[in-house]
Amino acid sequence: MTEHDPRTVDLEVTVPGTPEQVWDAIATGPGISSWLHPTRVDEHVGGAFGFDMGGSEEAAHGAPQGTVTAYDAPERFATETTWSIGTGSTTLATEWLVSTRDEGTCAVRMVMSGFGAGDDWDDEIDALREGMGVALETLRLYLAHFPGRRPATVQAGTPLGGPAPDAWSRLIGGTGLPEARVGDRIALHGTPALAGTVERLSPGRWHQAAVLLLETPAPGLAGLVAAGRDAHASVHLTFFDGPGIDAAAVADRERPRWHAWLETVATSAEELR
Repeated sequence: MTEHDPRTVDLEVTVPGTPEQVWDAIATGPGISSWLHPTRVDEHVGGAFGFDMGGSEEAAHGAPQGTVTAYDAPERFATETTWSIGTGSTTLATEWLVSTRDEGTCAVRMVMSGFGAGDDWDDEIDALREGMGVALETLRLYLAHFPGRRPATVQAGTPLGGPAPDAWSRLIGGTGLPEARVGDRIALHGTPALAGTVERLSPGRWHQAAVLLLETPAPGLAGLVAAGRDAHASVHLTFFDGPGIDAAAVADRERPRWHAWLETVATSAEELR
């Protein structure tokens, strides 16, 4: 395996924090759940590893489950997970490497390998490269603004069908996001209350996404995503307690609103077919 091996997904991001803070974020269940998906990690070699991908395309085929294969705090965390596309499956190996950098930062490198052969797997590699690029930016934002804090989460998803760019247009049409640029402060309209700063826009072929640093309805992070060959749309929200704000209560209030909104989006998309 090399850094330029086309059969791997090999990405790196520089994040603020000590190695211990970064390790908590990338190698513990509560930490990963704070910026990616609700995740279980048994913190030892041979322990169970699994995550709930909410409304994503992968979730439609069952939540990926695997095993911890390395747990060398705070430098190296690795897992093996069964990964399926279509009628094929493989054991996907994922390795996380943490190294100290200058001025209170660390480099986080993530390497995925073990993919199957063929065009479908080539597409899957590209999709994971796009999606995990967005995920690593979300990790950076979490460590910059909410290190060590645990969120209350909202995950909602629905199939929209068609290629990801078309599904993305249906998902965000009328919200104000099509006109936004990175760095803009924006309040979405036509959705449940959501306002903050646009931190990432990812116009990939397989994975279209926006990441916001939230102010409303609570401090936190938001990801709006359309991904997959037969695209699913999903919303991932992580809320954190703030002055006078109970994140769990906010999540409980907002969760049914986002599910209802996505149902409306899906109904509109079906009417257009």
